[in-house]
Amino acid sequence: MKRFVLLALIAVLLPTTARAQLSTPDASRQGPTITIDGKAVIEPRTMAIAGIQREETSILPEIRTVRFGDTGYDLVCTYRNTKATPQPLARLTIGALALGPEVTYLNVHRGSTLVETTHKGYTSQAWRYPSEAFSPVAVLMNNDVAIGVSLLYPVTEYKHDVLVGVSKAGGVFHGPAGAEGWTVSFDLSQPPYNNVNTALPYPASLAPGEERTYTVAVRTMKRTRRPRSVTDAQDWLETLLPYREYFQMQFGTVSYTRNPDAVLACEVANASAIRSDNPRGFLGDKSTRPDLNGFGPFMNYIRAKEGFRRVMLWAPSGLYNKHPDLNYPPQFTLGWDDVPLLRTTYPQLSTLSRTGTQLGLWWGRATQHAGSWDPEKLEPLDLESRDHLRDIARQLAMAHRAGATLIGLDGLNHWLVPAWDQRRLIRAMRRVYPSITFVAEPMCADFIQVDAPGFMIAYTANKNARNDRDFHKLTTPHYLADFLLPGHESWAYFRYSEIQRIRPGNISAARVQSDASALAKLGYVPVIVSTVSLTDPDRARAAETWKTTVPEHLRQKPEAIRADP
Repeated sequence: MKRFVLLALIAVLLPTTARAQLSTPDASRQGPTITIDGKAVIEPRTMAIAGIQREETSILPEIRTVRFGDTGYDLVCTYRNTKATPQPLARLTIGALALGPEVTYLNVHRGSTLVETTHKGYTSQAWRYPSEAFSPVAVLMNNDVAIGVSLLYPVTEYKHDVLVGVSKAGGVFHGPAGAEGWTVSFDLSQPPYNNVNTALPYPASLAPGEERTYTVAVRTMKRTRRPRSVTDAQDWLETLLPYREYFQMQFGTVSYTRNPDAVLACEVANASAIRSDNPRGFLGDKSTRPDLNGFGPFMNYIRAKEGFRRVMLWAPSGLYNKHPDLNYPPQFTLGWDDVPLLRTTYPQLSTLSRTGTQLGLWWGRATQHAGSWDPEKLEPLDLESRDHLRDIARQLAMAHRAGATLIGLDGLNHWLVPAWDQRRLIRAMRRVYPSITFVAEPMCADFIQVDAPGFMIAYTANKNARNDRDFHKLTTPHYLADFLLPGHESWAYFRYSEIQRIRPGNISAARVQSDASALAKLGYVPVIVSTVSLTDPDRARAAETWKTTVPEHLRQKPEAIRADP
């Protein structure tokens, strides 16, 4: 009975990539063998590139293999629906990657970090693109060889998700000691064994008579010069060159002007301040609260914070009281209309620019819409609704009048508004207000960061921390952004409230400067919740890490990158 329960839990909780490696005797449906220095680094071991589970009705693709020298190949996979009803598409799998018992893999969940693991201790990983994975790619490597696998497909045209999976090979695919196998998979449609961690919001479905083509690019390389530090040239990026070429042909590179300056993250309201005489939780006393005095005294407080050349205001219109689970309110500027002093004084926010400081406003739950203040529920933002579009226009007009040149898009939710529509919205807003930079939170897919800087959480409440750096969640540059989008702007949000619960005490200006400088060295724009000034703002400017992390022969100048018209 215990074994039955264990197997049931595994079936529910593990990503599907651990359970669907299919075998075929047909060599034409297996991938090529790749050898380096006479040793196989990819060998199929009868693994099928595409196969159908007994429960599935998925369409199998026609597969054409295009070799690229001795160290790589493309699989051009064409799906055709000859049936009378819409059909899902069969999974694509690459393996076995004969890299042995110890590997490093690229974790693409909302960024790109390298993780060391062992075949024995590894648990399968899967990331949904474009809602979680920064790019639909995978890289695995050992000390001698790196292998990159990329899926090339027009995501904004096909408008469907992909589940990127990295698994250890089992059974006949396992391989001998020293050549333990690994696999990379791409689920285009809903995985056959589905759970909350792998369900695709928008799975691929092929209409009767429809045809689509996908390319899986596989590249291997012998590692001759490994990185000496996290900011040194990452040799393995070369295995993703096919994806970079395809991506930049589709989207070009960053379309905004990068600003490396640190950002002061400042709350206008906080839930701890909510009470009967302060229902929106505005911070300050009776002489400084914005709802009682207008924004003038509050701006004096902001101007007193020296060293920050940019300020982002969270909850600029206050918080919901009756329905706190719906905070931050989507009415980030429209909420001013309900409070007389906010409605009449919000243009005072524009005085910040006179000191050379940029003003930003945080747009709560940017993919949701509220018909009134503090409603019982929110509805998904509808880009076809005149009412929703009218509210967006009013909000942006008020933000512009307030002098905002930064707007943070909070909680971009692919399930509510798909990423391809988010891109459409961001591009439309930028056309109307070219002076405003929109920041996407959380860190979104690669094609979103073409038009909007990404936003990442940079701190962690590490109970076992021994020093200040142990509270840093980000320990490497954003390698994929460096490679795909030189000139990118990536924000790293750092606050101390959770850290102080573990290690009580005041946060000094020296500590804030040190944390900001550490993030900046990794190429991130520090976004710091701080009550003290920044002592040396120049040391908190985000480094241009793509000039060091990308191997020299692969480096690009942003202005030289163009999309294919």
